[in-house]
Amino acid sequence: MDIEIRRGLAAARMLAGEHWRALLVYTALGVLLPYLFLSSEPIFSLRNVMAIVSDPFTNRIGGSITCPLYLLGIVAVIVAGAMLAAWNAILAELREGYISELMYGMVAGFAYLLANLALMTLIGVVATLPLFLLGPEWLASSDRGTPIALEGYRFLLSLVGGWINARLCLAGAIMGGRGKLEPVSAFVESWRLTRSAQWRLFGFYILYGFIFAIPLLVLVGLHGAVIITNAPGGGLEMLMSAGWVLLFALYFLGQILIPVGFYRSSAPRVAAAEVFA
Repeated sequence: MDIEIRRGLAAARMLAGEHWRALLVYTALGVLLPYLFLSSEPIFSLRNVMAIVSDPFTNRIGGSITCPLYLLGIVAVIVAGAMLAAWNAILAELREGYISELMYGMVAGFAYLLANLALMTLIGVVATLPLFLLGPEWLASSDRGTPIALEGYRFLLSLVGGWINARLCLAGAIMGGRGKLEPVSAFVESWRLTRSAQWRLFGFYILYGFIFAIPLLVLVGLHGAVIITNAPGGGLEMLMSAGWVLLFALYFLGQILIPVGFYRSSAPRVAAAEVFA
């Protein structure tokens, strides 16, 4: 059993062509709807963020933090539900229609989201244990080596997090393909399927992150320049908003199709009854 990057990407392209209508629907649900929700909250406006950063004592945003957190929770559930519905539409042997897929996606997506939050919390607790053992005196030390050690530790944690993400990248596709509602067994199955290709997948996702970061930084720079040189609500700012939606849509599609392609590429090496049970 192995996962080849080239074969997985080829499978992803093929599935994108076969299921483009479903992908269009669930991308609109998972990207456009959350974008409209978040754009209604001032704290998520890049113009306001830039104003606060430039002069935090003058520029403030009123209101409670409860509303933004509540809104982020709703958006996270919508995105996770759209992803699980898309995986179910692409990988299920027999589609049952958009309503059934959406109902499944919302329930399974919520469970998938909770499992990921629990896993991240556990990793965060384990990651802070060494710092806790070193004590606040060491963290507040004026020794020049302390900041360097902390930055090195953060970098190491980011690598470990990327490796764990690579090992668990198939979990959502496994859930959607099999119509599962509980995510733990899908995490275990992803860990098993990616064992032989873990470093290949780890390297791929690092490269994938760098590739996505380039247009992200370009768009941040362009939008920042538009904000500085133009009044709010102009045509250029609307164009920048369209650019953000397009970038997030491409990222959403990548998050859907890449795991699906890798999962499909492992299928010939696994018994059909095991993959599609």
